[in-house]
Amino acid sequence: MTNIHTLAARGIKHLIGRQFVIQVLTIGGGIVLARRLDPADFGLYAIALFWIETTALIGDFGLAPSFIQRKAELEDIDLRVGFTLQQLITTAVVVVLVVAAPWIATLYPEAPPETVWLIRALALSLYMTTWRAMSVLQLERKLNYRPLAWIEVAETVCWQAIAIGLAIAGYGVWSFVFATLARGILGAALVFRAAPWRVRFAFETAIAKNILRFGVPFQIGNIINNMSTWLTPTMVAVLLGPQAVGYLSWSAAHGKKPLMLVDNVMRVTFSHLSRIQEDRNEVERIIVRYLTYLLIPAGLWFSVLAVSAPALVQWVYTGKWTPAVPALVLFALATSLDVIVWVVSMSMSAVGLAGTAARRALYRTVAILALSVPAVLLFGFIGIPAAYVVALLVTLPVTFSGLAKGSMFRILRPLWWLVVPVLASVVCAWPVTLVPITVGFNAVLSSAVGTLVFVLVGWKMAPDWLRQSASDAWPRSLLPNGGAAA
Repeated sequence: MTNIHTLAARGIKHLIGRQFVIQVLTIGGGIVLARRLDPADFGLYAIALFWIETTALIGDFGLAPSFIQRKAELEDIDLRVGFTLQQLITTAVVVVLVVAAPWIATLYPEAPPETVWLIRALALSLYMTTWRAMSVLQLERKLNYRPLAWIEVAETVCWQAIAIGLAIAGYGVWSFVFATLARGILGAALVFRAAPWRVRFAFETAIAKNILRFGVPFQIGNIINNMSTWLTPTMVAVLLGPQAVGYLSWSAAHGKKPLMLVDNVMRVTFSHLSRIQEDRNEVERIIVRYLTYLLIPAGLWFSVLAVSAPALVQWVYTGKWTPAVPALVLFALATSLDVIVWVVSMSMSAVGLAGTAARRALYRTVAILALSVPAVLLFGFIGIPAAYVVALLVTLPVTFSGLAKGSMFRILRPLWWLVVPVLASVVCAWPVTLVPITVGFNAVLSSAVGTLVFVLVGWKMAPDWLRQSASDAWPRSLLPNGGAAA
């Protein structure tokens, strides 16, 4: 088991290194794109991408998690059958999108005519995803994340370079589309080179049923989790237009920035916990460790944005984005709740409770949808993040009910100390915003004060095991006895 922990820790190190580089590139590129393009361009791209990703979710059958979670070793015939299923379903999805694109465009009265071809062009990116899937799942099953980490850095460099270059050249929303297609082609080629396999078509009923038995419930849960995000490119887009979608998409992307770290860690978490699923006590211990490390950046991010967001947004992104500041702060607040829900749900799937996780996701999504509709009608696009925060809080006990009895208390009790540095940071940084100085200096100074207070108070409040392991790279503390076994 120690070897599994070691591989997981090593995988997280690679993905965190990758994430650091990607964040630098994304933040820098995002500033240029936000200054060069209009909120409506971001909104139009978000609408088109929504239909691509949604149909892809519905057409997916959980192939990768099904293979990763499987206890038995994979054989070549398994990959062939999985690849064949993917190509059949993906082709059907692409055909539907190409044919239905004109009808989809009519749903948005304020969208320009080019929306039809935006959807059709982005539909082709689905093939890039399927052609890399077999190689990716083999690497993830073996907890070999090093090649994946740096391939994804190369993809990000490609996307940012093309998107920024085309945006400066005046291509508008098409800058995003061409960048997405180029990234997909590059990524598929590099991943296949890192983990090649003999591409062949094959079909065996028994293997297909085995894939679908776990994959379909897992994917249903994934779809249900994503349904809460559908309101922005559907209801909000129809009622309030692409600009409101642009504000929400931008604020969600920036307010939930720590979830990019969580996404990388969850890729390891699923494989990690799948390998130790028989030892439920060890699984629960690892959940607490993952949550501790992931909630720290989420708490810091919220504490900084809660005070400094108005000045930061105006200084960095210009005043055209200031209407999105309240949504930005609310999404940052929701991030900590997202972290908890994500880790717990993924843990349930890793130990074979994908169906249970899907049912809990359904309850949570129903609450989000039920609260979001009246909230949007009353408060405009700000109602989306407000309803999201309330729904996550209300359904948190339901999320934990899928685990062992008393798990919510055992898991969350060691994490309450994180509330103290958040509150201290907000209280100490807020007076800085009242000082009559320039917007840029206000943004930098309030952010610096908030961060410093969070770190100092957090260090004081942190449990002993966390302080003792702070001198090592943080994934080592996922190991038994805080990494001593490694």
